[in-house]
Amino acid sequence: MPNCLSTRETPIPDGSLLMASTFSGLTAIASVAAAALYALGAALQLRSLRQDRLLAVPTLTLITLPALLLHLAAVYLQVDTPSGLYLGFFTAASLITALMVLLLMLATLRMPVQNLLLVVLPIATLAVLASLFGETGFEAREELAPALVVHILFSVVAYSILFMAACQSLLLAYQEHALKTRTSIRALRLLPPLESMETLLFTLLWTGIAVLTGAILTGFVFLDDMFAQHVVHHTVLALASWVLYAVLLAGRHFFGWRSRTATYWTLIAFSLLVLGYFGSKFVLEIILNG
Repeated sequence: MPNCLSTRETPIPDGSLLMASTFSGLTAIASVAAAALYALGAALQLRSLRQDRLLAVPTLTLITLPALLLHLAAVYLQVDTPSGLYLGFFTAASLITALMVLLLMLATLRMPVQNLLLVVLPIATLAVLASLFGETGFEAREELAPALVVHILFSVVAYSILFMAACQSLLLAYQEHALKTRTSIRALRLLPPLESMETLLFTLLWTGIAVLTGAILTGFVFLDDMFAQHVVHHTVLALASWVLYAVLLAGRHFFGWRSRTATYWTLIAFSLLVLGYFGSKFVLEIILNG
């Protein structure tokens, strides 16, 4: 998906300096508190697995929900700055992981996705801390057209869902390998059956490609030129990723492709998606501005 937020820097008016300092302090408090609660949730989950049981959903929710609210508050304060909208490398990663946690918490009401939180919570911990301490050369944008906001929302949600699908594919591959090699791993006994894990993976993939389609379509409809020099690599890699996801889902439908094949295709497609957006942001904001 194209990087639509590379813009000129808007100076902060003198009267906003105190407000910016206050927001910075609130952001730090919210970020550190969210990271601590995420880490606590992950630690309790790990301890439960070592005791051959799953952490009760109400207990996990009691810890994760306040962490998520603090995380969302921190992201809001980081994105909505006195200079304008800020979506630098680490802030964008933090936003995506916050949405991942939110979607997973909603999904726990109907699907067996609790095991994914064991992977996602440590990632969220690192992301929220990195967004607090990691500064990049990204410049805030003063204002955004509503149509561009729609495109960005589609893009961020698509990344979040497909990131979850990538994590699920790794768990599925790990589970299948252990079963084939007859490896006795305590935590695997608490995972859903292999068939249920596959079903969950493809549910995430179908949902993710639907939202990714919306992101690509809104990009072509609302943006001036999706193949302009500064965004062409985003567009090409996003389209290539979409094609790989589509081929995987078609292979599942027509040829019954399963776990190992699904894992390979999922990880390659997601790698292209990440490279298209975060790869260029990493080079432009961190390496070239380092």
